[in-house]
Amino acid sequence: RQRYWRGDQTELLDHPRWIRHVTGPRETLSAIAARYGVEAQQLEEWNPKTLKDHGRHLRQNIELRVKAIRVPLPREPVTFETVTGDSWESIAVDYRVDVQDLKSYNAARSEDSMAPLEAGRSVTVWVDPAVPWTINHYPGPEIDPTWLDIPQTAVSHGHPNKGKIRGEPVQLPDIPTLYTRRFDRIAHGSSHAIEIIVTAFANFRRDTGYRGDILVGSIARPHGGRFPPHRSHQSGRDVDIRLPVLPWFETTIDPRPEEIDWRAVWALIDSFLATGQVEMIFLDHRLQRPLYYAALSMGASVEELDEIISWPRRDKKGKKLIRHSSGHEGHIHIRIKCGEDEPTCRTRRQWRPKPAEPASP
Repeated sequence: RQRYWRGDQTELLDHPRWIRHVTGPRETLSAIAARYGVEAQQLEEWNPKTLKDHGRHLRQNIELRVKAIRVPLPREPVTFETVTGDSWESIAVDYRVDVQDLKSYNAARSEDSMAPLEAGRSVTVWVDPAVPWTINHYPGPEIDPTWLDIPQTAVSHGHPNKGKIRGEPVQLPDIPTLYTRRFDRIAHGSSHAIEIIVTAFANFRRDTGYRGDILVGSIARPHGGRFPPHRSHQSGRDVDIRLPVLPWFETTIDPRPEEIDWRAVWALIDSFLATGQVEMIFLDHRLQRPLYYAALSMGASVEELDEIISWPRRDKKGKKLIRHSSGHEGHIHIRIKCGEDEPTCRTRRQWRPKPAEPASP
């Protein structure tokens, strides 16, 4: 709930200052470090005895020494009574906390997250007033028509795993307002795919006002073809996008789930889906859970998400748009559909029966 947000009251220090932090329920070392602008490793160095053999969630009410470069307002408990229709899941979404953390706050870890709660039950939520507010906080930039002036000279041919790009190569344009193009040489694609990528980013920035940097990685080589170590990225329709992290954290190859700005991730994915040109999106199954709850918190319905996100299912029947693929922990891999003017573009390899073996003499 944005009414609890008071991040603008965070004290930004000209010089680092030693402070003491008393841990609350379900706090992690990386989250505490991020609040004060330091590294988790530094917290361990400053508190070697206290943090010896610590788990993912620190013990409550331990005191840590921190050489902070910023001092946000502390987390605070909010207690209220449930109303008809509330569930642990709906409350977690409403207050932007993890449902497992919420149940732990209320000694209800064994209860069904989605089961309706009895009206009038007292519930406590620990909210962080300093959590960065990155989506729908600022007005976004208007779309510059020149961004979408993509040369229509490159055509996808063949399959993503065995294909190429025909025609004059088209590179993802360098538009810092929208994204950071990480590798120039491997940022080529079909004209159709490049246009969809730029369109989705332009709509995302305009509609959300998100100001964080987002890295666009591998797309394809100038003429496509084999692209080790990738199995796909051959026909100019695949793009890797680094998962944006909360402003407290530095961009890394494999950020922790709690470091990722899941609301920004969902808003970006939603902008791609709105084009109607997404064939599939790859994201590690365990990371689909926080994405799912971020989507709910931003107004998506359970019915809508059931058609989009594979989580909580793990079986391969009825694959959704967002599906598991190993190696996709720090980025999403989006595959764009074939364009209308790409007659030799293929979605899947055509099945061919194995040639019959010669009869034994």
